[in-house]
Amino acid sequence: MAILEIINNMSQTILIEPQEEIKRIYKLNLNTYTGTDVVERGNSAEAIELLNILPTISLIITKSKVEDDRTAVNLFQYLKDRDLDIPLIVLGDCPPELSGEVLALKEPVSWEILVKHAGKLLGVSELEEKIKVKPNYIPISINYFFDIDHTPCDVYIRIKKSNQEYQYVKRLHEQDSFTQEDIQKYISQGLKDFYIPRDYQQYFVTFVTNSLISKLENEMSIIDRINTNSHAYEIVKEHIQKVGFSPEITDLAESNIQSMIKSIQEAPKLANLLKFLFSSKISYAYQKAHLACVIGNFILSKQSWYETRHLSIFTYLSFFSDITLKSTTQMKINSMEELDNAKLTKDEYMAVLNHAKDAAELLKDYPNTSEYLELIITQHQGMVNGIGFAEEPNEEIHPIARVFIVADFFVKTMLDSEGPRNKKDILTIMYMKFTPNSYQKIIKVLEQKIE
Repeated sequence: MAILEIINNMSQTILIEPQEEIKRIYKLNLNTYTGTDVVERGNSAEAIELLNILPTISLIITKSKVEDDRTAVNLFQYLKDRDLDIPLIVLGDCPPELSGEVLALKEPVSWEILVKHAGKLLGVSELEEKIKVKPNYIPISINYFFDIDHTPCDVYIRIKKSNQEYQYVKRLHEQDSFTQEDIQKYISQGLKDFYIPRDYQQYFVTFVTNSLISKLENEMSIIDRINTNSHAYEIVKEHIQKVGFSPEITDLAESNIQSMIKSIQEAPKLANLLKFLFSSKISYAYQKAHLACVIGNFILSKQSWYETRHLSIFTYLSFFSDITLKSTTQMKINSMEELDNAKLTKDEYMAVLNHAKDAAELLKDYPNTSEYLELIITQHQGMVNGIGFAEEPNEEIHPIARVFIVADFFVKTMLDSEGPRNKKDILTIMYMKFTPNSYQKIIKVLEQKIE
């Protein structure tokens, strides 16, 4: 599927809203109810930079002003000068010169009001009925139940009664104890989500994340630590993909990362840790992230410029590299050829294409980020701008990004059930694929025995 074909067929909306929580709510609901792909920008200059590349943007939603930037006026003038017929929604007081020229919504603007107006401009039908329906119960992934033995609220399963009707049946009572065997029975029956009352969502998420953080900060066996890490990672990934970072998810992600670091530092033998990770029943997403981290840190430790802080940096990189990808199929893709041949929807294709850039952008909301870390994550698939995969190994990117590319390829190949199983065969493939001298030196480290 061609990139330009996908871009041309997608509705895309530029959103300029400086308040992170409001922006997160707008973005989630615009995407949920209108299907538009929301692209965040910080001011008029950033939006115009994007419009120069993508003049086919469907809608612009912007604050009237962002600090000293007369955002709405600047964007309106840009569109007028270039005769671009792109609707503009202004949030806040409408500048006098734009009166009657744009749709201005006085603040505070609820997401429902914004979505209704955006939907009309995007040509979305039956939007009113979609927004009116607010179910009393919301789905909670079964991942949330792996590391708790009771819940702070009643928990239900959903049974379909007809095409338009569901029945919610209580299965776990508030404060009642349950075992992991109970949860596994539901999994064996194909259950993926429980349901809880909508009003308890925040309370429930906070309860589970606090329980996981407490567990991760305590002493446990290496096997228990990796299993708990995997459960925590899936919760963080799912939450970020739906609504971005929240305080409790940020805390859980940080505990998760520090626990990964601890597992590497305290493992008596890295070989045993790798053996367990390769054979474990944990999720592919976390398995790949932790394995890439172990392999990558081993390579880094053999470099003359290695410092102890690089373990932390590489762990953050491994943790967040695929955080925006939803499926194992997406995570296994390693080149533009594989991406073009994969049977993905338009949205799935674009998610893989942009996942390095998106992960770096996501990290701007993370307290422990840095421009250094964001740069490496942007380049972790070999592209300086974080879009797509490098067709030829790129020696212009950061050395740590190069190490990640090699470690990630090695791990993906090892995890491929149809790929070579012998390390020597894998390294032969890698020597042929990554021909530049700097990559050859990185690969050569993997010839050493990991103990």
